[in-house]
Amino acid sequence: MTFWPLVVLALEKPPAATGEAAFGKRTSSQVRSVDPDANHHQGDGAYGRFDGDLDLGLGVGPNLAFTGDDIGIAVRATAFWYSTVGLDLVYTETLNKTPDLERRLGAGIGLRPLFLIRWSQALETGPAVLDLALDSLSLGLGASFGTPPGRDFGTRAKFETSLGFGAPLAGTAAGPWLEFRAGMGLPGPEDGETSAMLLFAWHFVCVTPIVGSE
Repeated sequence: MTFWPLVVLALEKPPAATGEAAFGKRTSSQVRSVDPDANHHQGDGAYGRFDGDLDLGLGVGPNLAFTGDDIGIAVRATAFWYSTVGLDLVYTETLNKTPDLERRLGAGIGLRPLFLIRWSQALETGPAVLDLALDSLSLGLGASFGTPPGRDFGTRAKFETSLGFGAPLAGTAAGPWLEFRAGMGLPGPEDGETSAMLLFAWHFVCVTPIVGSE
């Protein structure tokens, strides 16, 4: 009988074709694992810092002196060009009944050197909170005008250095931040002239006429 040989031939796997495909050999690998949403940080690493050329910040919080026992309230305003270099203005009011300094006004320039360096080198890889916190590391140089008890406003003038950083609570440049900053008056800081502040701040990114007119 010829029935079983026909069944065997029908079940056999046909030989693979050895000729080239109609459009030639494949020249690239088939990509199956590319996920366009693999990076779960927001945007392109700028996180809104290029929405405008000026970052404005306003913060308020407690101020604690390292030398002496002054405890007070601090208000800080900042204006940074492309989140890199800018102006810093700080006012503190002491709450103690017998303070070393009743109040203090500080003004100076600030530098955040990491943002443009890290962004230009494609190092802003997320998460957003970490990138923005690293880039917020800033150095400050300026003048401090303190008011000892019973003296006129700003009678104690000093050169001041400061260091600080912050964390964005919303993961974007604009919005709420929690910021820490420490400063020291030079030379020879006296009581009340070395302090640290913890601020709840709000930042705005805006376009100035310098850029808007282009």
